[in-house]
Amino acid sequence: MNEESVHVYRREDIETESSIPTWGKKAYEQWHAIVSDHHFPCHFGIQAERAGHLCYCFAEEHDYSHLPLALSQFLTLSRAHPAIRHALVLFVKPGHSWQDFDDYHDQFWEVLTHLHKQDSAPWPEEIPLDPDEALWEFSFGGEPIFVSGNAPIYEKHKTRNVGPCLVLIFQPRRIFQDISYETAHGKRSIDAIRRKVEDIEGLPIHPDLGAYGDREKREWKQYMITDDNEPTIRKCPLSGKLVKNRPSKE
Repeated sequence: MNEESVHVYRREDIETESSIPTWGKKAYEQWHAIVSDHHFPCHFGIQAERAGHLCYCFAEEHDYSHLPLALSQFLTLSRAHPAIRHALVLFVKPGHSWQDFDDYHDQFWEVLTHLHKQDSAPWPEEIPLDPDEALWEFSFGGEPIFVSGNAPIYEKHKTRNVGPCLVLIFQPRRIFQDISYETAHGKRSIDAIRRKVEDIEGLPIHPDLGAYGDREKREWKQYMITDDNEPTIRKCPLSGKLVKNRPSKE
């Protein structure tokens, strides 16, 4: 592990890398046990974890200064291997005062807000700046990224409980090109995953979940869903904070 990539780790680094805190190694062990198990509803996640296609990063409460570099390093790796569905898994150690959904929700959006503020790249031209538009997606380094929020406070939506930490999974939107509702194969795959989630949780699929671009849905609401299976009534925490310029046209 060289100095320039110290913030992003691969599976083979977890056990031997001394810079990874003990809590982080334990969190990864639980993550691995859950996500690599054949009962986990997302077979794409199972394949990625077992194949070593995931990258990992660790942070503690409010200590997010290294995350922009980590995400940049991950995107460089991902772009270099476009045929592989790489994802970055960020483990955030819960603070002592974190007790309920709001605490984890607020920290999730604090991470994204910090990343946005530190992002020097222009906002992608094809992505709206207003989170209340159907085609909005969180973006960093000029790239749209779907971000999934997972936490130990999930009791009803137990498939979003993957261990003792707040876990953010960063997936570049381009890796979903063949697994979206726009293709027959993609629709079958997504529907199969959602049926498994419903079977495990004993609940209908969360009302905020849907296809990207659906005029009736919003991407940001899908990032960290409520645990009561009610649609969120919140406003996106990034509303009014997206101030990046568009790419210049020469």
